[in-house]
Amino acid sequence: MNDFPAAFKSIIAISPVPMAIVDTNMCYLAVSDKWVSFYDLENRELIGKSHYEVFPEIEIRWKNIHTACLNGEDQACNEDRFERADGTIMWLKWEVRHWLDDQGKIGGMMMYSEDVTGSANITMNEKRFQLFMDELPGLCWITDYHGILKYANKCFFENFHLPAETLGRNLTEIFGEDIANATQLNNKTILQTGESKEFHQTLRDSHGHPQYYKTYKFLFRDKDGEGNMVGAISFNITKRIRLEEELHQSEAQFKQAFEHSLIGMALISPEGRWKKVNKSLSQILGYTEVELNLLTIQDITHPEDLENSISILENLATGKIEEMKYEKRYIHKDGRSVWVVIAATMLYDVTGHPLHYVSQIEDITKRKEIENDLVLSEKKYRTIFENVQDVFYQTDQQGIVTEISPSIELHSGYQRHEIIGMPVANFYYYPQDRERIVEELQINGFVIDFEVRLKTKNEELKYASVNARLIIEKGVVVGTEGSMRDVTTRRFHENALRALNTELTASNEQKNKLFSIIGHDLRNPISGSLQLLNLTLMDFESSSADDVHTYLSVMKTELSNANDLLEDLLTWAKSQFNALSFNPVEVRDLSALMHKCIQTVLPMAVKKDIEIVQSVKGDSLLYVDRGMLETIIRNLLSNAVKFTHQGGTIVLKANSGQNVVRFSVKDTGIGIPRDKLSELFNKHSNYTTFGTVGEKGTGLGLSLCYDFVLKHGGQLWAESEEGIGSTFYFTIPQTPKD
Repeated sequence: MNDFPAAFKSIIAISPVPMAIVDTNMCYLAVSDKWVSFYDLENRELIGKSHYEVFPEIEIRWKNIHTACLNGEDQACNEDRFERADGTIMWLKWEVRHWLDDQGKIGGMMMYSEDVTGSANITMNEKRFQLFMDELPGLCWITDYHGILKYANKCFFENFHLPAETLGRNLTEIFGEDIANATQLNNKTILQTGESKEFHQTLRDSHGHPQYYKTYKFLFRDKDGEGNMVGAISFNITKRIRLEEELHQSEAQFKQAFEHSLIGMALISPEGRWKKVNKSLSQILGYTEVELNLLTIQDITHPEDLENSISILENLATGKIEEMKYEKRYIHKDGRSVWVVIAATMLYDVTGHPLHYVSQIEDITKRKEIENDLVLSEKKYRTIFENVQDVFYQTDQQGIVTEISPSIELHSGYQRHEIIGMPVANFYYYPQDRERIVEELQINGFVIDFEVRLKTKNEELKYASVNARLIIEKGVVVGTEGSMRDVTTRRFHENALRALNTELTASNEQKNKLFSIIGHDLRNPISGSLQLLNLTLMDFESSSADDVHTYLSVMKTELSNANDLLEDLLTWAKSQFNALSFNPVEVRDLSALMHKCIQTVLPMAVKKDIEIVQSVKGDSLLYVDRGMLETIIRNLLSNAVKFTHQGGTIVLKANSGQNVVRFSVKDTGIGIPRDKLSELFNKHSNYTTFGTVGEKGTGLGLSLCYDFVLKHGGQLWAESEEGIGSTFYFTIPQTPKD
């Protein structure tokens, strides 16, 4: 440390800048007087002391810089923020360099620093100014007396798509001679008068569209105070110009629309005075524009609407509501009331104070008259709707009831509110009625006097006649509407008349059948017997005993047949006119009853050498009308004998099972044609034919059998094949019929 040359220390001491020399341990070897005064180190011994001991508050950043320098990495900075011990901030320009000893090794470091706070502040202000100018939305530039561009902000370069190298060039080179000459002319005016001026310029952008600029020019002095330059700030006002043009056009359009609008329009002051009205409003109210300008809206508002009108205007004026649409009445100049609908809003100035109401006023007097007529019509319709006996209804597209008249309660027991909202299908007694009416509506679009069966709240059947149509809006079916009339009483009367008519028809048919039998089948044997008797009496003396016996035998047979026919007629007539009593009794010995019936027809069977076989299986207990059961079996056996050939067989069976006894009479006779089987039990058919030896039937036997079987709750049917035989079946329940 003491080997450091004294002469060099003296040179360092008188250096005009703060400077210090330290060794590799950061101990001072030499310092300049400027260093001592710069860092306020007077009266302190520095040589040999550590730099970090003198400045204990030094930041780690500086220590890292020192270490790097002692390792051969020199560093420098033109502006660096430095906070002094007393808290003041200064800006330093500093540099650190290593130095080599006699052996060529790093012997220490030279530190240099200079206070550049003043120049730094200037630089900072320049930067702030440049930043401000670059952020300014307008174009800023400075030109000298010769038209040389000295300064321009970022917006200037970007707006004209110019590079930074444009600075220092003449305006003629940049913009062309025309623009440069106009600019120079303006600049000369500023330089000569020293006064600021405002100019308007029009330039075209790169697309050829005009751009409008408003430019302020002023005298700009250089650093020596000479006023030989012109500063300029220019703003692109193209948008404002266009907005002004649009506003002007809009105002013109508004004025045009205002004057020629088909509805009334008015500007009204906050106090309610008519400021401006159009012709349509004058026609609505009957006043001229001049007359209305002398009036307020309060002067011509209907007294009953005045309070509400004032309240609405106050709410608009105070901003409680922004706009309002309402109806009111004005008093026409001729004294009549005029109904209007008003759409009003309040316009405010830039300070928020109300300027005037803008109102659109439409005459709705005729509409109001129509509405009043509709109200009266609706009232009449409602009165009819609520009091008519027929039921009126409406449904939607899904069949949901949307409306129905109160009379529904009288007919169904449902109250109106119980039906509205419900599917109409819920009220049909039979779903197929609903399907039929829907199908008819889909085909024709309407139904007239369409009868359906509905059910009441108590599940009772009601007949209704429906007139209905589809509701079509804009080509789409949206529902149905129609009326219903309760025709239950009429329907019951019709059914009763129909039943009576059926009964009378059947009675007439029975009468005709009776007369036919009496007139033909009963008369023939009696007539034949009378003829034989007359012949016998006439030839009695000449006739032998054998002849008389033959005549009498034939007469007996004919009269016997007539008697059987008469018995059948009496029994059949009683059954047809419900004069035959029905007395079921307990029958235990069914086999004996069947044998008795066989004995009745046995003489007929013996004559034709026909065998009758009897068979009973199962429990034979029955509750039957004994006489009717015997008549059924006897008639079926008699028919079997009649239509069975000589030497044939007839089988009578009775089988018990499933709470019924099934009887069958099977023969080996001629059989029945297939097309005649269906006529056997038809009351409207009197099918009969001759037996195998010419036996004649009455056609009443099967009819009696059919009626007697039905009275017991059983069934009667037949199976037959021509040439093979027939089997007649009937069933009798084992328990008595209720």
